[in-house]
Amino acid sequence: MWALLGCGTSQPPPDIFALPISYVVGKKPEVVKAHDMNNDEFPDLLVVNSAGNSLSYFEGLGDGTFKDQQIIETGREPFAVELADFNGDRIADIALCNYGDGDVSIILGQKDGLFKLKTNVKVGRLPIAIASGDFNNDEINDLAVTLRFNKLIILLGVGDGTFKVAEAYQASPTPAHITISDYNSDGNQDIALALNAVKTRFLKMFYGNGDGTFQPPKLLEGGSQSSFLIHHDMNMDGKLDLLSSSPMKDSLSIFIGDGKGTFTKMQDFAGEKGPHNIVVGDFTDDRVPDIVVCNRRGASISVIQGNGDGTFVYPHYNYSVGSQPRSITGADFNRDGMMDVAVVLYQKQILEVFLRKASVPPIDA
Repeated sequence: MWALLGCGTSQPPPDIFALPISYVVGKKPEVVKAHDMNNDEFPDLLVVNSAGNSLSYFEGLGDGTFKDQQIIETGREPFAVELADFNGDRIADIALCNYGDGDVSIILGQKDGLFKLKTNVKVGRLPIAIASGDFNNDEINDLAVTLRFNKLIILLGVGDGTFKVAEAYQASPTPAHITISDYNSDGNQDIALALNAVKTRFLKMFYGNGDGTFQPPKLLEGGSQSSFLIHHDMNMDGKLDLLSSSPMKDSLSIFIGDGKGTFTKMQDFAGEKGPHNIVVGDFTDDRVPDIVVCNRRGASISVIQGNGDGTFVYPHYNYSVGSQPRSITGADFNRDGMMDVAVVLYQKQILEVFLRKASVPPIDA
């Protein structure tokens, strides 16, 4: 069973989610991601098991439930994963950071729903985050990888599931999560980078040249000791904004983008204990983007309602999910038009799937 916990309010929080459906995963699940891996138009789930040296693949059935896990062996201490088509067959593949081996595994998806290791690419010591984009405008997915202490590594895709190691960029201090899009509307993919070193109060923006190289990074002030970064149009003006979280500071930050590469930092807002991964979606049925945050030290997820202008409604609401939630992802798992969420519990080795309820009264501002 699970409990609903209001944050700073005497009124009960809205009953947004049904009781969770639970699945066993591997040891110390680090990341969960939703993606249609077998082209059946149903979201599947992949869980990175850092101490199990494995991935757990859950095939979605389209009704909010999943088949039993399929175990995929990995390198040592897998830590981060990206899902995209790397060999041009229109089937999703897997790029996995093996933290303990200093490499990235490329695991190709196949028509039968199985997976096959294509190659391992050596990238350097302690790869911690990975994301894909087309950096040289050849319509082939490339990869960006951060190394734990000071590097951003660019891997250019060949188109057959292999990669060429290209430029390495200084990205100190302590680069963490990355997100990729065209933030200055020049037609080239850019990289936004969170930094979680102590006393660091800025993000780094690497603007792409369109040939696989990047300009010297620009600092974006704000985002104290950030560990997670995501983009979304939060103020509904057609331009991407940035959202970051700081688990050590128990805070979140939003940067409003102008579509030309400039971002305006809004006032930080309080989170719960250890806010980390963020999912964006309309969770309050008002057609305005909200955020759901995984609280690693709080045994909860928080639903924070957006106003549609880049600000948020307070108080927000907490939903208990069990101890040490490590990661969260969102998708419509049962085809009802509403976004659901899935959370992994680090010590309990459990995946919990929370489906949205069909009729939920709106949260009053």
